[in-house]
Amino acid sequence: MSRSEDFSEFTKQSALVRQWFRCGSCGEHISQLGEAGRSTHIHGEVAHAHHMRPIRLGGTNSLNNCVILCGSCHYSAHEGGRYAHGTVVGRKKDFPHFNEHFKHFDG
Repeated sequence: MSRSEDFSEFTKQSALVRQWFRCGSCGEHISQLGEAGRSTHIHGEVAHAHHMRPIRLGGTNSLNNCVILCGSCHYSAHEGGRYAHGTVVGRKKDFPHFNEHFKHFDG
C-alpha cells in the first residue's frame, strides 16, 4: 500500500543512481533498495528513501528532496528513531554522497 508521502519507485531508483549506489550519509555501497539489498550490504542493512525536508514541513516527493540512506543512517537522520516528530530538516551538505551535480538528473 502506498501512502501519499511515499516516493515513487522511479524517484527512489533515480536517487540511488544519482548517489552512485552509495548511502547518502556514510557512503557504504547499496546494491538495491529494500530487502533485496540486505544480503549485499556490509552490515546486512536495508536501504530507505528519506525526505530531507519532511512532508509536514513543506517537503515534497521530488528527487531533489530524496536521499537514499542505509538503515543506521536513516535511524540517525530521525533523531535516533523519533520518526513521528519529523522536526529535523536535512540539508544537502548533511549528506556528502547526495551528488547534487550529477549531470544526468539536472534540469
